[in-house]
Amino acid sequence: ELSSGINAEYGGVGSDGHVASLFPHSNTLHSTADFLHTHSPDPSVSPHRLTASLDLISRSRRVVVVVVGEGKRTVVDRLRQGDLEMPVAKVDAAEKLIWYVQKDLL
Repeated sequence: ELSSGINAEYGGVGSDGHVASLFPHSNTLHSTADFLHTHSPDPSVSPHRLTASLDLISRSRRVVVVVVGEGKRTVVDRLRQGDLEMPVAKVDAAEKLIWYVQKDLL
């Protein structure tokens, strides 16, 4: 177990608001294990994935979330409206949470 988290976590966001292979409506979102075996709902990619849990990510000292690409416009709109259902909206950090968002998505 990585009780103090990790030093830094860097991750992008999917067009459905998933982060680190933590997909919306997945039971893995509430796990307190550090690492999880998950399944992608997208049949065009490998369904089997190993990922850090939301709990581990949020214990990391610094977390960087990158949101780029036209396909992420809906995610940004939902976040700005206060939608907390998407996994990316649940990301936190022990010390510093940094968001990089493509300018024209704001």
